[in-house]
Amino acid sequence: MKVISIGDLVTDFYYKNGKLIGVSGGMSSHNIIFNIAKLGLNTAVYGVCGDDTLGKVAIDSLKDVGVNIDGVKIKKDIHTRSFHVLYQEANGKLEFISKKRCPFCNTKKWYLESEIEVNNILKQINEDDVLVFDNLNDKNQIIIDNCNSKKMLDLGQYFELESLSNQEILNKIKGKFDIINLNERVEKYLKNRFSLKLLEDVYGLLQPKMIIVTRGSKGSDFVFNHHKVSKALVNPEVEVDPTGAGDAFFAVFISEYIKNDYIIDYKFIDSTFDKATKLTKKVVKKMGARGHIQNLYKIKKSGDNCTCNNFDLVVRKQIKRCNININNLETRVINAVNSGAYDKLVKINFDNLNNIIFVGTGGSFAGAKFASKVINQLYGVNTISLYPRDLYYRNNKCLEAVFLFTYSGTTDDLCVATSLISGGKKYIITKGELQKVVTKTGISKEHIISYRSGVNKGKERGFLSFEGALAPASLFLKLYFDEKVNSDIVEFIRDSINYWKNYFTNYFKENRKMLKEFLAIGSSFNIFMGDFTESACVDLESKIIESGIYNALIHEKKNFSHGRFINYEHLSSKKNIYFKQKTTSLYEKRLLKYLENSQNFIIESRYDGILCEYDLLIASQYLIYYIANFLNIDISKPVYSEDAMKIYFYKGEL
Repeated sequence: MKVISIGDLVTDFYYKNGKLIGVSGGMSSHNIIFNIAKLGLNTAVYGVCGDDTLGKVAIDSLKDVGVNIDGVKIKKDIHTRSFHVLYQEANGKLEFISKKRCPFCNTKKWYLESEIEVNNILKQINEDDVLVFDNLNDKNQIIIDNCNSKKMLDLGQYFELESLSNQEILNKIKGKFDIINLNERVEKYLKNRFSLKLLEDVYGLLQPKMIIVTRGSKGSDFVFNHHKVSKALVNPEVEVDPTGAGDAFFAVFISEYIKNDYIIDYKFIDSTFDKATKLTKKVVKKMGARGHIQNLYKIKKSGDNCTCNNFDLVVRKQIKRCNININNLETRVINAVNSGAYDKLVKINFDNLNNIIFVGTGGSFAGAKFASKVINQLYGVNTISLYPRDLYYRNNKCLEAVFLFTYSGTTDDLCVATSLISGGKKYIITKGELQKVVTKTGISKEHIISYRSGVNKGKERGFLSFEGALAPASLFLKLYFDEKVNSDIVEFIRDSINYWKNYFTNYFKENRKMLKEFLAIGSSFNIFMGDFTESACVDLESKIIESGIYNALIHEKKNFSHGRFINYEHLSSKKNIYFKQKTTSLYEKRLLKYLENSQNFIIESRYDGILCEYDLLIASQYLIYYIANFLNIDISKPVYSEDAMKIYFYKGEL
């Protein structure tokens, strides 16, 4: 299922007090799709633009937020449509007018009849798709009348209806749309045109499942099942620019309608109105219909022509947090190994402990899993790695120590999960400031193992953690080196980092064609875990899921043989990421033989055992980094919805 906007692409020019401030993609239905893409649904645009810089702006502004633009046809014989939005400060407010002619040279880049190719578009539409229209031109109407998909109409103008008879208008609209979104101007026009008094009468005439009328700062009216619902807007924002508010509002209703299995009732309207108004309050505080998500593209004049005829895009320097974090990773990890944290760790008498649990959440879980393996290998201790909620519901009477892995040192889940465990049994592995962690958790300084130091203060920023996964594991790797390995741990870490940097640099250069298909946005991966690869697997799965661009399913290698292959054979996309140690067992040879006709990304360590476990954890960091580079995105900064952040910041009982 895709949510599809259909129509010619438009690029908007924005001016403030007579000065051009930037350009952006435009057109109501495409603005709606732009917002829906950021709400997490699969989106596409089927349309046309010119082979010019305006077309590049229109396409790129959609592509940058994940809208599929494969259905956009670029024509060499037309100019991309352009619109000019002029803002002027008056009485402390920005007032605006919109027109199709450039305010400087009076050039009009607009063509009246749509250039979309109807037959080609109809071939690409599936019955479960949802189509979004913002006008009823002849070509759009052919699509509307000749497919069974659900359809949405945003009708913000009525000029195209004025030359039609009443019956022709009804033939275009009546019973053909699930939701029709109107503004007050169009509502008034339809009432006058058809001699109607009430919005309910308009609803009865046009027969959608629901009709919406947006009334700006006053709120909105809804009619469904012939019942009218009025919703007032509470505490409206002071508007900087209201131009994209209606599009964003309708986008939320379309998105929630789909997520609600196409059911409309009072509860749906109440909850969706709240979500929609939260978004529109953000929209009106920014310049441009898309400014709440995407800044205007800056441009500069090219040659002697007016800017509307010829311009160059000013490419913004993009500082990717992912790049900063990965470039500092080696230094931060080595600083952690050499910090005072190791001195505290080595003093713990693991020989006299029999039951230890290692707890982490998100990116810190990989460190907890690695530490659990190291302590078990070195001391024969019964160790388990768990998520906080798993620990919370256990009977921990026989627990002798619990190690909490948290980058900040104060993660609420960990504090709540261990609230009934005595402070003497709890240790925190963190980069948090010592006194701050002590104050917030109540755990003594001796049990706070912080690898923050005078030379290791810089903090990793972003939701996806590189240092937070690797640095804690490195402290426990040093324990292993001191007991079992006769070589320098720092040289080992540097060698492993350099190896995987070079490996993935070459791999991504030499396999670009394969990777383009393998790493297509929206793909699902099978991650095969086992034989000292667990830390890397849980880390990569966490990063893939939290990035929001892929889905992933972990298979334990031997457990896969107990029936999980039926899912793989019938439902899987058969894209596999396979971590393995140097030595290949007989079972693993058979498993790899079974998988050989699939798309496989096999990542093999040069080591076995604990060294493999750590080595592949480094590989995981660089794999996700190179994926981000390949896609040209900052994978450290996924955009989460407000509802998602409510559960992210939840504090209290688990």
